[in-house]
Amino acid sequence: MKTLKEQNPIVLGLAIIGVCALVYGGWTIYQQHVAEQKEQAIIMGTPSPGFRGLNKPSTQPPPQ
Repeated sequence: MKTLKEQNPIVLGLAIIGVCALVYGGWTIYQQHVAEQKEQAIIMGTPSPGFRGLNKPSTQPPPQ
C-alpha cells in the first residue's frame, strides 16, 4: 500500500469531498427527521390554556 505522500492529490481531494458529502447527507436526513418529530409533537400536544375550547364544538345551539 502506498503511503499518504505518494498518493495522487486529485484522488485524495475527491476522497475528502466524498466523505464530506456523506456527512452532509447524513446531517440533512437527521435534521429532517428531527423537524418531523417536532412537528408531530406540536400537532399532537395539548393546546395552550387559552385555546382549550377551539378544537371542541359548542354544545349549545347558536343564538337566534
